[in-house]
Amino acid sequence: MTELVEVYEPLISEKMLSDNDSVNFVTQAIKFLKNIENVIDLPLGKVPNNELFQFFSLLLDSIGLVCATQGTIQPLKLGDTTLIGRKRDLRGVYKGSDQQIRQNMCATLFQGWVRHTSPQYYISKDLRCMAPDGMSACDFQVKGNGFPPTLIECKRIHPSLDIKGREELIQHIVGKAHKWINLSLEQFSSSEKFLNDGKHLWHLILDISGYGKDRLTFFEDHAISGLLDTDEIQDVVKHLRRLKVNGLDEITICWSNIFYFERKPRVLAYNACPILIGPPREHRLNYNGWTIEFYPLGRRSGEYRHLCISSVARSRAWIKTSWLGCTDNLVIYGPPQDSVRSGI
Repeated sequence: MTELVEVYEPLISEKMLSDNDSVNFVTQAIKFLKNIENVIDLPLGKVPNNELFQFFSLLLDSIGLVCATQGTIQPLKLGDTTLIGRKRDLRGVYKGSDQQIRQNMCATLFQGWVRHTSPQYYISKDLRCMAPDGMSACDFQVKGNGFPPTLIECKRIHPSLDIKGREELIQHIVGKAHKWINLSLEQFSSSEKFLNDGKHLWHLILDISGYGKDRLTFFEDHAISGLLDTDEIQDVVKHLRRLKVNGLDEITICWSNIFYFERKPRVLAYNACPILIGPPREHRLNYNGWTIEFYPLGRRSGEYRHLCISSVARSRAWIKTSWLGCTDNLVIYGPPQDSVRSGI
């Protein structure tokens, strides 16, 4: 907990943490962690779900920050913050709203994922910090041996009105995605001219987690908060695959799921689904997302003891099996039985 708080100390002023009104989910979660010694019931799972959800979100953001700055996971420590931008810009982000932070988190998670899982690739600093003032620029340039130079733009879209019904939800997501796709084309084009080192592939990352914030689906032994890959995501992907956008090569859809077991949040899966828009090619980034799993060890399932962080979005089957394994439910116990030997 101490390491997690220390990650944010260079980015968040003490004044923000001492204010009575919390600015956003990050400051709320840090205040909660700073008072963790007073929360004697945390191991029993009696902390409100919203505070545990904020903790999961904070942990995911911090992992992105640490990996993007080439810091260390054990202990959790930031590296070179200039890799992700100017200090004043970063502080400005963490002074902002949840929407600003989650937009930044979308880009930081991708940058951290590349630096953590694909060290053979080079990923630039944020191009918006390098480009001249007033120039429209995208987020990153990625290069690698045998991998074509690629420009990356990260967008987070969220609902701007109340949406009623599944069909309206799909139409709204696809409509907003199409709008941001068209707006990103200028960013890709101007970035390519600014870099002046040849033709690039154009790869857009769209985080649509905001549309699943209030959607909760119940299954036999667990619940999932967020859009489902077997339902809404499937239809969004189907619509976007039909797009023909001149210049754009690939879209990756990202969304978050919280898994609840015994009505407690246990897993945050940050999913990524690639959609090829341009012609097929051999080398692709294959952004796989992230997973945070926080389980008990044994049948006292109110506890939080076993923390796993993966640079890949785990499947529902994986998560359910992990839960059953950590709670000792993969094995069925019964009373001892006498073995009966048949005569020979």
